[in-house]
Amino acid sequence: MAENINILDAAGFARLFGTDAADIEKQCGPLLRAYNFRYRIVSGADLGKTILQVIKTIDESPLSASGKDRYEDWERGWGDNLREYAARNYDLAALVPKYMHKFPLRRLFSHYIEPLDKDFEVNFYTVYRHYLFQTYLAPYDPVYEFGCGTGYNLVIMARLFPGKRLFGLDWSLNSVKFVDTIAQSLALPSLKGRHFDYFSPDYTLAIPPGAAITTLNSLEQLGEDYGSFLEFLLTKKPALCINSEPLLEMYKEDQLLDYLAAKYHRRRNYLRGYLPAIKTLAAAGRIEILKEQRVESGNLFHDGYSFIIWRPSR
Repeated sequence: MAENINILDAAGFARLFGTDAADIEKQCGPLLRAYNFRYRIVSGADLGKTILQVIKTIDESPLSASGKDRYEDWERGWGDNLREYAARNYDLAALVPKYMHKFPLRRLFSHYIEPLDKDFEVNFYTVYRHYLFQTYLAPYDPVYEFGCGTGYNLVIMARLFPGKRLFGLDWSLNSVKFVDTIAQSLALPSLKGRHFDYFSPDYTLAIPPGAAITTLNSLEQLGEDYGSFLEFLLTKKPALCINSEPLLEMYKEDQLLDYLAAKYHRRRNYLRGYLPAIKTLAAAGRIEILKEQRVESGNLFHDGYSFIIWRPSR
């Protein structure tokens, strides 16, 4: 591959997150200096090989489709992470979902890239979460993360906002155990786990005034079956909703990489229809959209970090 080295700097992150470099520096400056965000753009013959790899994966590989029948897969996966967390004496590195290191190449600004650091994606996600949480969650208490997995995001919230009440919810019982184990091992009494099924929401769950809810790459698993959860949110009326998800409708499908990403998205039965549904609710005056942002970054196959921030009308 060509030896032209690029770097994702504060200006690049600002472009991704829909803000300015000064804001990025204020929220995440120390992280940008601590991590190596250098990369090469894949080009020439290597670009052709990469595109062919993506096409063959989409067309020929036995890709699993998201949905209700994936429960056992997630229960097993989060159980593996939980056992690893205990075996490694509660090392926080065990919280990193294993899919974060699955692909050596990534998507960034309509390019395939080769990061120089194997932890590029994990570190990118760390910067992203610090920016998102510090920018939007500070005034809200409690905060609920639905589809919390290993509790990976809740640990960052707990560090940024000591004492803020945090709830990690998931349909996987091993995920709920994971959150409670983290709370005990890190002495975080304000962090609690609770079972919650997106497909059959528990209306006994109280969402008090001033609460925020977050989803981070968990609604993607619902495909078109998001209606029950969206109605739950409209009924409970949290003060703020942050959905950080792959959003199919943000792709520009007249561009090759986006066309392939959208095709992969559909093949995996990831979230679709949610963004138009949110916009329909806003047009009807039932909610207010505060920000929607495509983040042109993700793994080899699709964007992973776009977000929409909204609140129900009172």
